[in-house]
Amino acid sequence: MSKINNPLLKGFTLVELLVAASLAAILGLAVVSTFATGLKAYGQLKNADLAQANILLSSQKIEKDLKNTFHFSGIDFTGDKTHVSFAGFIHGGSAIGRLTYYFDAGSGGALFKTEQPYSDALINNTSAGLTLKAVTAVKGLSFSYFCFNPDTQQYSWKDSFSTAAGIPTQVRIKAVFQEGKEDIEYEKTVFVPVSG
Repeated sequence: MSKINNPLLKGFTLVELLVAASLAAILGLAVVSTFATGLKAYGQLKNADLAQANILLSSQKIEKDLKNTFHFSGIDFTGDKTHVSFAGFIHGGSAIGRLTYYFDAGSGGALFKTEQPYSDALINNTSAGLTLKAVTAVKGLSFSYFCFNPDTQQYSWKDSFSTAAGIPTQVRIKAVFQEGKEDIEYEKTVFVPVSG
């Protein structure tokens, strides 16, 4: 039998087909994951009124910022029941600085977000930075922190956190808002990947 050496009759090898199938599977998984996240957010917002929708959207922003925090010289992770401050990306991810979320009951019940540039964060210039109102019409909001307690040698929830312990492993956000005459409670626990 003679061998055919026609370049038009050559095909893909099994390895090339497996690599192409793997790449297609990875891309398909990314698309499906993004779509599923969008559907989940849509489903939550569809069943919520405006106040609940604001809480849900703002908690997703806080969650994203907390999950993207990192150790950065000069910007410590600190927090108490009404505010949390940590290193993160500001101005839509174009710079590094200090992000602060705080609840102000005196302003009609609002959650604020401040983005402070790194240079101002280093000298503790608290008047500098961009402050945005994240959520309005909140009756109450509190943060708590899951971290290692060196005294008891165990992890536990605390109402305040200082940078001496690094970064907490989880941050819990509790909010109370009013819907008509009824108080609605919302709770979200955020895992912080770079904790420790």
